[in-house]
Amino acid sequence: MTGVISLDTDVLVIGGGVAGARAALDANRAGLSVTMVIKGLLGKSGCSIFAGNLNYFAPPKDEGGGPPPKATAEEEALRVRRTMAFLAKYTHYLGDQEYMRTASGWSQREFFDWIESRGIYILRDDEGEIITDLPRRTQAWAVQMGMSGSVVMDMLRKMIFDTDVRVLEQTTATRLLTRDGRVVGATALDYASGRLFAIRAKAVVLATGHSNYMSLRATGTRDGSASGWVLAYEAGAKLQNIEMQWHHASDVAYPASWMRLHLYPNPLPGTEHRSQLFNSNGEMFFDSKWVPENPVPYIMQLKHLAKEVDAGRARLDGGYFTNYRHVERNSLDNYIYQTQFAKKIGIDFSEEMYENAVTWHMNVGGVRVNGSTMESDVPGLLAAGSVTALVTGGLANSMFEGLTAAETARRRVESMPLAEEPDAAEIAAEERRVLGLLRTEPLRGLLPGQIKKRIRRAMWEHMNYIKTEASMLAARAELDRIEAEDLPRMRMNTDTRNFNYDWVDALDAVDMLKALKVQVGFSLHRKESRGCFYRRDYPVTDNRKWLKHLVGWRNERGELDLELLPVDLPYAVPDEECASFFDVDY
Repeated sequence: MTGVISLDTDVLVIGGGVAGARAALDANRAGLSVTMVIKGLLGKSGCSIFAGNLNYFAPPKDEGGGPPPKATAEEEALRVRRTMAFLAKYTHYLGDQEYMRTASGWSQREFFDWIESRGIYILRDDEGEIITDLPRRTQAWAVQMGMSGSVVMDMLRKMIFDTDVRVLEQTTATRLLTRDGRVVGATALDYASGRLFAIRAKAVVLATGHSNYMSLRATGTRDGSASGWVLAYEAGAKLQNIEMQWHHASDVAYPASWMRLHLYPNPLPGTEHRSQLFNSNGEMFFDSKWVPENPVPYIMQLKHLAKEVDAGRARLDGGYFTNYRHVERNSLDNYIYQTQFAKKIGIDFSEEMYENAVTWHMNVGGVRVNGSTMESDVPGLLAAGSVTALVTGGLANSMFEGLTAAETARRRVESMPLAEEPDAAEIAAEERRVLGLLRTEPLRGLLPGQIKKRIRRAMWEHMNYIKTEASMLAARAELDRIEAEDLPRMRMNTDTRNFNYDWVDALDAVDMLKALKVQVGFSLHRKESRGCFYRRDYPVTDNRKWLKHLVGWRNERGELDLELLPVDLPYAVPDEECASFFDVDY
């Protein structure tokens, strides 16, 4: 344990997005000592800053066009039915419906009031009414469409720094520490100073967000390297449905540095119009209004795009375009954040279309947890936000999960007189592993960033939106080759311990390989197409056999075991038993 700094805390939160921030705030307010470990900067990195929309699902306006009266019991029941029907399709019927009902109800009752009371400006018209899409009123926004996440995270950052929460920024968790099958803390590397911590905790909240920076095109930042999956998996926790990888169809193709700039097909502020997609022949192949009840039609965009790709009228890396020319200029200029970027390169959305390409986006799956408590199946380990398999994304959902995790952590801490001591041998082994990566030889070796790019290229080429068994086997073979041939040759430009980002990239490269090999294993096992998961060799959505949770864990030999578990469907059930993938709207 030489050189390892020991820290004690009641609650350790790993991750600095909206779920981690809310978990830390609520645990701190409950009188617990809280430590946050954040790979980037609190509120300035990760996925939460890219959340552009806030699910609203208000009652429809009355015929007079004025604000609706207080919802009646019947209207509230209608809102619940609309919300549940949408969320069931949004998660391809794999989401936890009981959790989703509870979380959506909390969102309506508390989320908007909570953020507005703390200084977040919700976009409103001159009469003070919240601006929504028309006429269905499913979405609301903070400041402008595309900016909700960044302003919410700025608020949370200020709130946390006004407390005594210990915040370790630019610090990456490297391993969860265990004792007799229980999680009792974690090791973490402060890469700004080179210090390695062993943090003992009575409860650990894993809130590392999406694992989406895994392909050459991705909407996330470099933080999203699936480290959360690996931390949980190697500690004995189960993963669920991680083959369900979302993609965006309508992200900017050029310049490549803007690939995470999303040209929303979602309902647009203050208008009934929505985006359209055109192929390379100038023909419209998708209008977001074709699915009026779906405020997030990414999956349907991709299904139509796949047909255009097969017909040679589009490519996954370009050759198709978003059209906003039919949308009122007032909406484009005043309410949508993205228009300013297009103007920088001389494109006016009201007159021109913009070329798109596919990017990796969110995960539907993640760590398997209890939707009422956020507990994993490993004692001491909770998870909150997009790293879980409850539902994919959403600021309100993630905030709800963070406060739920904080309450569970409070009960656990109050029941424990003392934190358990981590295994000293486990800490020493992790110190050797982390320090072992800090090497500048072999001189003709590969930098960690080069290895990460090879991994991401393998995913882009073989595990993209359109997949087959052959392509997935090719992906697995390339990952095996990288692990066997490239990883042993990994080196750094310098062995300094002060702000050496090669060191972080090296840790991430190892995690990416581990996580993606598990994800490929999940993907090969599911022999159907469902929602975001499209197999050209199995183009059928089969609810009889495959409307199941695919759950995997690390067995005693260190290999992946898988099983299918039933899905509870208390509120929304698919109409189809078995149908063509392209004929279902989820």
